[in-house]
Amino acid sequence: MQKCGPGLAQSLTRRQLLTTIGVGVGATAALRLWRTRALGQRKGQRLLYVKNQGPKAWLQQLPQPWTAQSRASMEHLAADLQVEAVDLAMVGEAWLPRLQPQLQPFGLPDLVQPLLNAARDPAVLGGGVTAAPVAFPWAFGSWVMVFRNRPAWAERSRREGWSLLAAAELQDAWILPASPRVVTALALQSLGRSPNTTNLSLVPDLTARLATVVRRARAFDSRHALTRLVNGHGSAAVAPSWTVIPHLLRDQRLVAVRPTDQPPLLSWQVLVRPRRAGPVPRPWVQAGTKGVILNDLLQAGFCPPLPMKALQPQLARQPAATLLHPGDEAMAQAETLQPLTPEHQGQVQQVWDEAMGERLHATGAA
Repeated sequence: MQKCGPGLAQSLTRRQLLTTIGVGVGATAALRLWRTRALGQRKGQRLLYVKNQGPKAWLQQLPQPWTAQSRASMEHLAADLQVEAVDLAMVGEAWLPRLQPQLQPFGLPDLVQPLLNAARDPAVLGGGVTAAPVAFPWAFGSWVMVFRNRPAWAERSRREGWSLLAAAELQDAWILPASPRVVTALALQSLGRSPNTTNLSLVPDLTARLATVVRRARAFDSRHALTRLVNGHGSAAVAPSWTVIPHLLRDQRLVAVRPTDQPPLLSWQVLVRPRRAGPVPRPWVQAGTKGVILNDLLQAGFCPPLPMKALQPQLARQPAATLLHPGDEAMAQAETLQPLTPEHQGQVQQVWDEAMGERLHATGAA
């Protein structure tokens, strides 16, 4: 076997030496680039949010070197969290079960603590009060009914609550959420039941009520319900209050009502940290609960889960104050949709399929 001695090294030509060095430098650079991408070592830090679902005034206050980037939908955002280096994301609480394996505890327990009286639900914290929360619940909204040029219907909704969803006079009027879970929950509330009822077989009237509700729907749309309503493609819609309030301030044809005969059904916006994320910008997070930024959040329809006293005087100046916060007593009774167990999911799917089957049959018969 030939030994590799000094003579071999001395036999390299200048071109061979430069080529060897170039290959080595290129390999080193490629390895550094791969490590940078894999570990998220960027010059700046990124926050992702869904387009039109992030409060501009607050996002603009992110400190350097942070940047806020929107994604077209929650599906796109969730996909990017798996492959991109992201430090914070704004998501709805319904996505926490799916995202939780990718998340780390949020931290900042002293900032989370004042919110726990209202945001005490494990479905909102993504880990429970006893475990370290993986979500920071920065805003909530209530599911509401909103009407365009229908003052009589708005008045009826105050008396009848969610049962108005089944009213024959509103046939082909409603734009409902594209979520079987949410629509089923509202049908349960219209029957005086908890939206988190797990054994649906104990609610014998649910199948008929849900079938009636879906027959009344003109469309099912979670993303563009208010746009459809404003443009006249329907006369009534169901949406979270934080999506409705900005439209109310611009369009006097719209009236929104949160039924008061049942506990509010809440929808949440939370901040989460992927596992590879860097430190949270603490002063920025804290700014969302006070002063000018709090006022801007309220105007945009986002209400932090703080007691009424802590939100004054900014809340008192808002035209839609009663929609933003239902009051401390109502918040104590409010409900948030819980993650579905496989059994519960199967029940919801079954009653939904039956209801949609009746809708299609009725449409075909017409």
